[in-house]
Amino acid sequence: MTENLPQTLTCPSCGAPLDFDGKSALVRCKFCKNVALVPGFPAAQAEVPRAALEEIASLARDGNMVEAIKRYRQLFDVGLKEAKDAVETLAAGKMVEARQTASGPLTPDEMGRVLEEVQRLLKEGNKVEAIRRYREAADVSLTKAKEVVDQVEAALTGIPVPPRPQVAGQPAPAAAKERTGNTSSRLGCWIGLFILLFVGGILAFAFSQPGGPFVPLLIANGPAILLPDNSVAAAFYNVNDESHLVGLVDGENGKLRWRSDPLPGDYVDGIAADGSLIFVASGADLLAFRAADGSLAWQAAMPDRLNYGEANMLVADGRVLTSNLDQSVQAYDAATGALVWSRRLSGYDHTLRLEGGSLVLFDYLGGDYTYSLLFLDPADGSQQRTITPICPANEFAPDSLKPNAGLYFDEAGSAIYLVYDSSPGCIQRLDLASGQVVWQTFGEGWYSFSPNGFTGLLTDTHIYFANGNELLAVDKSSGTLYTLLADEDYGFVPLAVSGDVLLVRARRTRGSERFELRGLDAASGETLWQMDMGDAKPIDPPDEMSGLVDKDAPAWTLNLSSLPAGQLTLFTFQGEPNQLVIQTFDSANGTLGGETIVPLKAVSGDFYSVPTIIGWRGERLYFEVDGIIYCVDVTTGKALFHFR
Repeated sequence: MTENLPQTLTCPSCGAPLDFDGKSALVRCKFCKNVALVPGFPAAQAEVPRAALEEIASLARDGNMVEAIKRYRQLFDVGLKEAKDAVETLAAGKMVEARQTASGPLTPDEMGRVLEEVQRLLKEGNKVEAIRRYREAADVSLTKAKEVVDQVEAALTGIPVPPRPQVAGQPAPAAAKERTGNTSSRLGCWIGLFILLFVGGILAFAFSQPGGPFVPLLIANGPAILLPDNSVAAAFYNVNDESHLVGLVDGENGKLRWRSDPLPGDYVDGIAADGSLIFVASGADLLAFRAADGSLAWQAAMPDRLNYGEANMLVADGRVLTSNLDQSVQAYDAATGALVWSRRLSGYDHTLRLEGGSLVLFDYLGGDYTYSLLFLDPADGSQQRTITPICPANEFAPDSLKPNAGLYFDEAGSAIYLVYDSSPGCIQRLDLASGQVVWQTFGEGWYSFSPNGFTGLLTDTHIYFANGNELLAVDKSSGTLYTLLADEDYGFVPLAVSGDVLLVRARRTRGSERFELRGLDAASGETLWQMDMGDAKPIDPPDEMSGLVDKDAPAWTLNLSSLPAGQLTLFTFQGEPNQLVIQTFDSANGTLGGETIVPLKAVSGDFYSVPTIIGWRGERLYFEVDGIIYCVDVTTGKALFHFR
């Protein structure tokens, strides 16, 4: 045995740790029963050419299994059973090398524990939860999670996984001739020609379908944005060659206008656009594609991949601005990709904010760890001005602002509103021009916005925000603070104001998690109406749904753009049958109108991934679900197109 043999191996199929005994060139996974070759074993056979393995596979496929097994035993000096398992795997085209390192977010031991849990769930008959658990833990697609769990189930039950449907050909002309006996040769030729044409038509149809050799199967699996012309720029995974790319889907007919070449990174972290160019962050690379044809305009290297959070990449003043994981901010020329300026942050701000032509960041300026608001020129990075807010609520240790605090810019009122994450709670209004305090108000208790950050709503007259189990309101002109709603069993998220009604999402925090919609009197906090959402969970943060949508776990979202007319639209995604239910309700009294059902015909199976809203455009809703991009007319309930 050579010294460089791997000590830790993982299954290339399910990621489980493999029990390598150091004696055999093959190792079988105890969870999914797949067989893998040990890289570099044995030393005497390290130079076995791949052609020899292909020869063995060819012998087995031609029906000469005995000779194939014999040849394999000669090459690897293994027992009969081991050789038989290996040859069957080779013939099926599944023989791959075991991995020497973990390829996912978990260590091999952690993945082993997850798969033990998957086995337990399968034994209990809860396959849906087994798939959900593997997908969440391994961070893989729904298709991959189903495939792995199917294999684990087959290993437990001994019932093989059914093969994927293949295009079935017709009997060969020779067979047809044998059955027809003494049929004339001319008739036989016509029959043969018909069969050839029929089979050719089937193959031509199959090859022209997504996933065939000529049409790649593209699965939307990353960020997507809606462009002004209704087209959708999205990240895709190409199943055929296992690559990541971006493409542009026509917003009218749902056809793919273009797709890029494979991207350098293993994932797309961000997409932005300025009209003529589409900018893509993939790993530590920033690329620009021409929106007209998808050709590459330029490519630049970033110091690191994009930072965590939503607002980590934007376009302003002819610059592509990025917030990167190494706590730096870059500005690239949007036309050429040249780096124009870069700034290393001392603090931990993940968000890029544009306000009145300035890029606004939180950062430390001195050595006392006090955050300031920096106003930078996006074009050249020059520092335009600095505001260092301090709330003197505590005479011994005044509170300074933190990046998770509430921050609102009100250009119409020339004001900045700040809600500190502090004890006691502190709220300030600053003059936007001078940075001077106009008024400040103190709460009775501690304000804590972890773990979801500040959750609030700025209206023409008030700021509404959540603090623990309270919903608070602040008058913008006077700073008067009062408690609008308090319930120790619920947490609250203010959503919107329609007339005199404040729409609030309530989450039960005691016992089983459940959600409600409530309509409150915006001045007094009186509950005017409430709507129990049952088992449905929201797809919008905070406390957004994770896992899968099925018959027992629906998902919902709201379209707030219709509020000026006093109407709200509720969208509920359901499983078994897979469908989208659209309902309108009156924001004044919560009365539901009729419902419109949109079947999600392209979504197969009894469950699917939690949908992601791409955008709203007039009466159209664009969303991604299970790797499919949908466009739905919410007034007619018609799916205008879906793309995969």
